[in-house]
Amino acid sequence: MKISEVKTAFKIADVEFVEGQTKLNFKYLDKIKDENGIELPKNILTQNLARVYIIVVNDEIKKIGGSQADGGIKATLQIYQDGGIKGRPSIRSFGVWYFLYHTILKGAKIEFYMIYQENFKKEVKGLFGLNMIDNAYISYKLIEQCCINDYLNFSDGKHPDWNVQEQGADWPLEIKNEHADLTKKAQSRIKKVIRDEIKI
Repeated sequence: MKISEVKTAFKIADVEFVEGQTKLNFKYLDKIKDENGIELPKNILTQNLARVYIIVVNDEIKKIGGSQADGGIKATLQIYQDGGIKGRPSIRSFGVWYFLYHTILKGAKIEFYMIYQENFKKEVKGLFGLNMIDNAYISYKLIEQCCINDYLNFSDGKHPDWNVQEQGADWPLEIKNEHADLTKKAQSRIKKVIRDEIKI
C-alpha cells in the first residue's frame, strides 16, 4: 500500500544514513502539518498521546506500530536509531532497525509518518465517585488495530512486510543470529559488572 492512499497520517521525519556508523539519523521536519495541512505545535513529537507510527520505504508502507510510552513519538522511535545494540533489545526492535539500516544502505528513501488521537477531558470512576481527568486518552492499541484492519482489507489480508510478528512469521536467520550475538554480549557485560562489584 502506498502512503499516498492513507488519509489520516502525516509525515514527521526522514531517515538518513550516517557514513561509518550503524546509528541512523532521524531528521524531524521543522514544520509538521497534520493530514489536513494544519501546522501542529512543536511538542506534538514529545506529547504523551495515543499514537501510531508508519514506516515508509520508497512510498510503500513497510510497518505499522504504536505506543503510549512517555516522551511521545520521538521516544517511541528512538530504539530504531541503533536497534538498542548497547542494551538488550527485543528481537522486534533489533529486527526493525536491521531492516531500516540494510534498506537505507541500498539507497532507499525512508520516512516516518504518524497518526494520533487527541487527549480529552473525561469523568472517570474512582473509589467514591467520578473524577474529572483533563488528559484522558484511548489506548494506542485501538488506533493501531484500526490501521492494521484497514491495511489488511486493502491488501487482501496481507500485513506490511516488516510487521513480522503480526504475520505469524519468523525473523530472517541473519537477524536471529545477530540478535543472539547481541544478547550474549549484553549478558557478558552484566556478568562482568557483577564480578567487579563483588570485588569491591
